[in-house]
Amino acid sequence: MKYRTILLLNVVSLAEAFLIKFLIDQELLVCNLAGMDTLYGVVGLVAVKNILTLGGYQMYFWPQRNYNPEKKRVLQPNAIDRIIPAIPQAYWVYSPLYYLVFNLAFLSLTDYKITMLNAWLMLLHASFWFLNFPTGIAPAFREKIRSAPMDRATRFVMNLVHDHDSEDNACPSMHCAFAVFIACIIYPIYPTFAIAFPLVIAFSCLVCKQHLIVDIVPGMILGGLHGWMNVVMN
Repeated sequence: MKYRTILLLNVVSLAEAFLIKFLIDQELLVCNLAGMDTLYGVVGLVAVKNILTLGGYQMYFWPQRNYNPEKKRVLQPNAIDRIIPAIPQAYWVYSPLYYLVFNLAFLSLTDYKITMLNAWLMLLHASFWFLNFPTGIAPAFREKIRSAPMDRATRFVMNLVHDHDSEDNACPSMHCAFAVFIACIIYPIYPTFAIAFPLVIAFSCLVCKQHLIVDIVPGMILGGLHGWMNVVMN
């Protein structure tokens, strides 16, 4: 990861912590996690979330670089994939909003050790498929979105995603898997949002041309399986 990206993430994380603390103080967010009564505690939470997210995703990026190329299957878009428009503004949902919602999951828990275990197991499960059944999206199809009209800020976010998320190992979609996993955690507190969140993320995956429909469904099944395991174990 580039130094400029790391610096940007740190600045954004501080702003994220201030926003979360404000929403907690205004009782707009439910906080079951102990130690969040001070800004220091919230900054610590955001730091832990980012470390776990970036560290955990290395289990996703490693298979992208180390699979057997002879096994790779390039997935072809179906008729529906082809008619779905390219909407680059959805990258704001696909990346910034997606990771912000991770905080809801942390705050909803009283103890996150079991949940982190299940998230790790889900990444291990996905890595098995990525290594043994590697897939990819045709670069030409994914690159279609680069010619769509967009402002400079949106192009920056899109380029950031493209720099760190290749077209390899598209199936199952880990974005959709984690969206469903998080939905299972926050459903008792935010039921409407929990139902809408995976659908919105799936939509962003498709209109950003990051995934095909064939990636979305297995991703949701994967997230649902481990989300259910997490609820049972908790």
